[in-house]
Amino acid sequence: MRQRVVRVALTAAPVAVVLLAVPLALAIRSSLYADQRDTLERAALSGAVRVSPDYTAGDPVELPAPPAGGHLGLYDTHLRLRAGSGPRTGDAAVREAFGATVVRARSGGDLVVVVPVSHAEQIIGVVRASSPADAVRDRVLAVWAVLAGACVLALTVAVLIARRQARLLAAPLEDLSRHSRAVTAGDLGARAAPSSIAEIDQVARTHNEMLHSLTELL
Repeated sequence: MRQRVVRVALTAAPVAVVLLAVPLALAIRSSLYADQRDTLERAALSGAVRVSPDYTAGDPVELPAPPAGGHLGLYDTHLRLRAGSGPRTGDAAVREAFGATVVRARSGGDLVVVVPVSHAEQIIGVVRASSPADAVRDRVLAVWAVLAGACVLALTVAVLIARRQARLLAAPLEDLSRHSRAVTAGDLGARAAPSSIAEIDQVARTHNEMLHSLTELL
C-alpha cells in the first residue's frame, strides 16, 4: 500500500507541475521579450523628440544614451545614419518605419524598434533603437533555471509528504493485520487499536465486535 500511495503521488505531482510550469515558463519568456521591446521603444521615442527639423541642413542632433549594450541612431529619408550609432545604412525595419508606423522586429540577432520622426505631417526621419537578443535570452534561461529548481523542490516535497501519508495510512492496517494473525493463532483477546482514520477505525470496530461475539459464543 505504501508503494501504491507513493506511485500515485509520483504520477500526479509531475503532471500538476508540468501543467503549471510550462505555461508559466512561456509567459515569462513572452514578458521578458515584451519588456525589452518596451524599453527600446521608450529609448527611440526619447530620441525622436530631440530631433529638430533642421537636422537635414546639418544641425547637430544630441540623442540620449543608447540602451545597455545596444544602439540608438537617427536615419534620414535616404536611410543614412545621421546621428548616434547603428548600421550605416538603414535595414528593413528602418524602411518599414517610413510608412508612419512604429516597427518592432529582429535584425541580425538584435531586437529592433524604429520610431518615425514627423514634422508638418511628413516623416523627416526615423530613430532606431536596438539591443542584443542574446541578453534577453540569457535572462529567460536564468529565470527558467530558477523555475526548474522550484519544480524539483516541489516534487521532492510532494514525495516526502506522500511517503509520510503512506506510513499514516498503512500503519493502522498493518496493526489490524497483526491482530487478525493473533486471532488465527488462537488469541481471542486480541483487539485492534483505534487510529486517526475514520474508515479504518470502522473496520477495527467491526473486527473487535466480531471477536467479542465469537468469544461469547465459545
